[in-house]
Amino acid sequence: MIKLYRNLSMRFYMRFSNFITKCIFVINGVKFESFRSLGIPLLDVHSNSLVRFGSDLIMVNEAKYSTLGKNNKCKFFVSKNAELILGNNIGMSNVVIVATKSIIIGNNIMIGGGVTIVDSDFHSLNPCHWHTDEDEKNMVNSPVIINDNVFIGMDSIILKGVTIGNNVVIAAGSVVSKSIPENQIWGGNPAKFIRNNEIKS
Repeated sequence: MIKLYRNLSMRFYMRFSNFITKCIFVINGVKFESFRSLGIPLLDVHSNSLVRFGSDLIMVNEAKYSTLGKNNKCKFFVSKNAELILGNNIGMSNVVIVATKSIIIGNNIMIGGGVTIVDSDFHSLNPCHWHTDEDEKNMVNSPVIINDNVFIGMDSIILKGVTIGNNVVIAAGSVVSKSIPENQIWGGNPAKFIRNNEIKS
């Protein structure tokens, strides 16, 4: 009886979440195909930007439904003239994605709880610019590309200018600051090569 109640409760909550999320996507000009959402994500999207989500996107935005119990919602921040493009069959929990220039994510992707993906330093690296108008002017940004069949472990951070190849696994808690070739497993801070990813069908 309790299990039945939980299943019905989750189904109702998902339908409610999907309806509200769809409204938010439409209001913010997000192009999308199909998605499922437990909880309502946060969007901060500039009107002069491109945001496109493919089919079968799954988002977990609540601690109750997150396996790791993380409480933050998925958040998508897209600046003026920037683009955020997600492919098909992507699952994510409590993820933050900040696109100030370009972030493109491919197909068949698993993004673990608490992952952060950014394409910018957010500030000038010159301390003389901090707290002045020069700070944002001298901010460095560079596109991020994540190809197909990639697993990003929980609490990892993907930094600006990184390209991740096909069939890559990134260990939990990694900080990825340089590009990763396809068919490899990386981990650590900074992330380093661990071994080749042997793909078996």
